[in-house]
Amino acid sequence: MDESEIPASVDQPTPPPAGELPPGDHPLEIAARAGFGPLSSQAKDVWHGEGTPCVSCGQLVKRDHEECAHCGQDLSHNMLEKMRAMAGPWYVLEHLHPFPGVNLDRVIRQIRRGLLTETSIVRGPGTDYQWRFAVETPGLCRYFGRCWRCHAKVPPTATSCEACHAYLSLEKPTPKTTVKSAAPLDHLSELSAAVDRADLGAIEPNWDDPPRVGRISVTWVAAALIVAVIALLMWVVHIREQAATSKSTPIPRAVAPISAGSQQ
Repeated sequence: MDESEIPASVDQPTPPPAGELPPGDHPLEIAARAGFGPLSSQAKDVWHGEGTPCVSCGQLVKRDHEECAHCGQDLSHNMLEKMRAMAGPWYVLEHLHPFPGVNLDRVIRQIRRGLLTETSIVRGPGTDYQWRFAVETPGLCRYFGRCWRCHAKVPPTATSCEACHAYLSLEKPTPKTTVKSAAPLDHLSELSAAVDRADLGAIEPNWDDPPRVGRISVTWVAAALIVAVIALLMWVVHIREQAATSKSTPIPRAVAPISAGSQQ
């Protein structure tokens, strides 16, 4: 529908001056530029300085009102002081009075008075802060006489369920480390006798030890081979030096004896 087709009797919101408009692209900011939504000038004029969130449902109410028009919560000064004294991490979801976070004692008193039933929806430390039925909440279920896991009957003072062994307190049990007792002396003697009877020679070698050739370490075998190669080289050099020396020495010639007749 175009703006020309809108009946004149319909009041159109007048947008505020351009300097007061939010500049972003969020849907609330876009709506505020058209004169709608909580960021618009109309909402600021109505609630700024005059409204406050209800302590139970969070909806805006007039500051001078003593009762919430949305949930019916008593907002008098005395009631607010009582709620501050009972404040805690537990929340109860109710259709008429969804009162805010209270302590555990307050929840237990509400259960004993019958104000909270098994099907009341609660949230707190026992539910990992997720909404659950009160009868299925550890720490609260035993006040209904039920186990939160198997719904078996349990006394209010029980810490665990005899049927399914589930914990019934708020704190999850931590696993206990059991220390094993020392072995009896007869077991130790049996172990030592088994070691004596064991064939240690059949045990596979420990590959962390250096390798061996027979009973000799490979290191010593390698060292012996190196020494033998060096000795062989020295012997070959010595033979060649002797051969070269024999070739360089001149061979003496034989001199014929002079006879007596030739001397005359």
